[in-house]
Amino acid sequence: MWFKQVARLALGSFVAFAGVSIAQNSACQTVTALSTAPAPGVGVALETYSYCGGTLNVTVYIENVNYNKIVTLYYTNKQNQSTPLSVVQLGYSGDVANTKYEIWAASTPVYVDGITELLNLTYQALDIGHTYTQVLGVNVVATGAAAPAPVPAPSPYANPSGLSQDITNWLEATNGSEAGIAKARMFNNINIPGAANGTVIAAQSYTAPDYAYNWVRDSSLTMDVVYSFYAAATGRARGFYEQILFEYAQSRATEQNDPDTITGLGEPKFYLNNSAFTGPWGRPQNDGPATAAITLMEFANTYLANKGSKDVIRSMIYDSTAHPDQAPVMKDLLFVASNWTYSSFDLWEEEQADHFYIRMVQRRALLMGTAFANMMGDSATAAKLSSAATALTATLPEFWDVNRQLILYEYGPVLRGKSSYKDVAVVLGVIHGYANDGVYGYTNDQILVSAYQIATCFLPVYKIAATTTDVSGAVLGIPVGRYPEDVYDGLLYRASAEYTATGSLAVTTTSLPFFAYFAPDAGLAAGQTYKAGSQQFEAAVAALQGWADAFIRRIKFQTPTDGHLAEEFNRDTGVAQGAKDLTWSYASLLTAAFARAQVTGDKNYVKHLANLGLTE
Repeated sequence: MWFKQVARLALGSFVAFAGVSIAQNSACQTVTALSTAPAPGVGVALETYSYCGGTLNVTVYIENVNYNKIVTLYYTNKQNQSTPLSVVQLGYSGDVANTKYEIWAASTPVYVDGITELLNLTYQALDIGHTYTQVLGVNVVATGAAAPAPVPAPSPYANPSGLSQDITNWLEATNGSEAGIAKARMFNNINIPGAANGTVIAAQSYTAPDYAYNWVRDSSLTMDVVYSFYAAATGRARGFYEQILFEYAQSRATEQNDPDTITGLGEPKFYLNNSAFTGPWGRPQNDGPATAAITLMEFANTYLANKGSKDVIRSMIYDSTAHPDQAPVMKDLLFVASNWTYSSFDLWEEEQADHFYIRMVQRRALLMGTAFANMMGDSATAAKLSSAATALTATLPEFWDVNRQLILYEYGPVLRGKSSYKDVAVVLGVIHGYANDGVYGYTNDQILVSAYQIATCFLPVYKIAATTTDVSGAVLGIPVGRYPEDVYDGLLYRASAEYTATGSLAVTTTSLPFFAYFAPDAGLAAGQTYKAGSQQFEAAVAALQGWADAFIRRIKFQTPTDGHLAEEFNRDTGVAQGAKDLTWSYASLLTAAFARAQVTGDKNYVKHLANLGLTE
């Protein structure tokens, strides 16, 4: 209830809610609170609202006293609670003639969490630093048509089982395979001619779209693949990857020290000479410092395990205080510890909010950083990171919505009309942010049901989903999200590997919908735990592996014959579109291939791919 108190006590000018009148409109009852614009100086006043067919419609008078405005309506859900989800942000709709007022409006489905009372309106006039508030306290009654009924659970269109030879062949560690092509094309975008050493171009696409920049996030995730090659390589190949990773550390330190950054370490992208991009953009993006630190700490740990010098790691990787121009990790970690509570733009660079993906990678960085700082003899920094990790971990349950049975990709008001709160970023948050400590891991029941909901919601949306088999009759996975290769970054492979490693599989009422879709023939029941060797356990694990390969087969099916991966596939035609040879696409496919090799037990797969083209 703390949020309700905050909502009621917003600071600034306020006006009490006045009388209302009700007008009937196509079976909806529209409440008219104020039929004409208020007097100058009021700032904000409710004009109309209705709750019809499960959708909240609201219009508001906003005094045009400055340019940059944030207009927010707070309400209570069906549990009579006000939470960060019980918030609607309004947008400009039009001017009110002969006045200084504008109409701002919103139309948002709210029936899943429900609505009982309008609490207040706030209008932040950002340019003048003033907030206007109208206290409402209005009970809301549903009118018009009933809210939409829950969508029935889809039936699986296929029941694949086990790993398939066609995917093994497609991903084999050879020059002609897709894995070989992905490796070559990914490295073609690292240290390109004319760019600073240690940089990664997002794609060699210079117009429509212009992706000729070094994104902090993309670079760190790409360099994480380089790290995987380094950890597995032998001989000359290992030295090749080691040099790139040290160059990357230097590149990150250069970014940190650029005096022209607008948001400091949360700056999202840089030119290829590693100077800051200062044009308009979605900033800050506070996941970049976390993923950069993770990659470099992984590298440092393996470097030391290979009998590398701790002094080298301290001066070239960790100690930003003594070596600010070349050692970036401490600075990035302390930034995460100090800034994780602040909202940030998401990995699609569209929305500023509190994001599950960002919290997950920040948590992993803080936990790894605690151990790493202690190893470096820096107990003071370790204590700061540990404290922040504990506080951050306590916030993660907030993202679980019991009404939706879903982990929300962001915890806050509906943004950009995404009222479903479903986003593949949740899956990516686990893949990039899981700290291997049992907290929101690959087999977590909330993660599984969220992955199921996210995947299946695209079945009626994407036309290409109607094609469910390739020319040989093999099953194609569901086309998911804006970047199909991203979601198949190994979640199902990793889940099957984790079940196999632990030797048991527990099913809850929360995770049951996931298994009902992806492993129906296993006959699993909620409240039961199945042991390795049982028919149910083996059938479920085989089903996860079959679907994992089916998702990879979807990528194979949509990939052009030359093996080049673009930014995305067209949802209607399946044709590759967007930036050509997107670096993250290749890095994601390789990460999925690494996860699959773990499932197959091929311990030499990554080594063979790492050494490919480089003499030992």
